[in-house]
Amino acid sequence: MTPDKKDELKSAFDLAMERMPGGSGDAAPLSDTQRVALSEINARVRADIAETEILMGQRLAEAREAGDAAKMAQTELAKNDSIQEIRHQGETDKERIRSGGA
Repeated sequence: MTPDKKDELKSAFDLAMERMPGGSGDAAPLSDTQRVALSEINARVRADIAETEILMGQRLAEAREAGDAAKMAQTELAKNDSIQEIRHQGETDKERIRSGGA
């Protein structure tokens, strides 16, 4: 693990600890509106990931049938990148909601 990656993980851990009750920065309780918004974000993320897996799964199957190993690898990488971006955007949206943004 690179030092930069370790620092990122540590800072993410520190942020999570700060949000926990009794942590160094107690988070305010979430309102019902915030809970609903977070739930909607989670549902959207799950749906977007499922859609990506289906679409990329079809492309992967086509590449496999054609015997194109390079296209299979490229498709798998694109699928993983897309899913990572969907999750990242979901976490960004949830953090905005938790911090009181709209």
